[in-house]
Amino acid sequence: MIKAIKAVFSRRSGGVILALAMASAAITPAAIAADITPVVPFEKYYADQRGDGKYLRFNAFSGEIPGKRIKALLRSGQVIGDRILLSEDVAVYFPDGYIVQSQARFGKYIPKTSIEPGSISKREHLTENPRYALVERFDTILGRECARTEYANGFAALRIKPDGVVSLVLETSGLYDQIMDEHTTTYNVTSAVQPVFIGNQGLMPELMAKCGRG
Repeated sequence: MIKAIKAVFSRRSGGVILALAMASAAITPAAIAADITPVVPFEKYYADQRGDGKYLRFNAFSGEIPGKRIKALLRSGQVIGDRILLSEDVAVYFPDGYIVQSQARFGKYIPKTSIEPGSISKREHLTENPRYALVERFDTILGRECARTEYANGFAALRIKPDGVVSLVLETSGLYDQIMDEHTTTYNVTSAVQPVFIGNQGLMPELMAKCGRG
């Protein structure tokens, strides 16, 4: 797996270097000042758990992601290798070799280690998700909610931190509510410094405007 991702980085490195060279003439002091590199959400929490004090930042080179943290290569459209799943089940996206987006899901229940997700049929196959406690810390980790609207069969909320990280939080019914006979909420969090990388462009302008950032 690690060899595969290194190969992807190698194939893409020429294009990245060329793009940087072409853009260098347009870089100004103001642009450099605006190129902030805030920490990817939840990274500080997981770094504390690992005890290594190391965490990823937006705009950081993806080749610096430690191999031991790579859980799987993910597909982005027809491309495989520009999105990976970290060991903490956070996905990071780097279309040009630099991290621009992260995604995480928080459900109250998750499959037990020995159970395949597709074979879950009873309570005994599930366990409480210890990371679900992070939902109570969204205000600190993601910033306070500044906009909310009904969306699909749930809600969409936008949170913006002072460091510039924007997070779209989609709230849906728990995946295993029927099995557990309980009403829970699953939170799907997509974060980026540039809102364009969050996607969902039919929803984002409305929420950004409500937050005074439109």
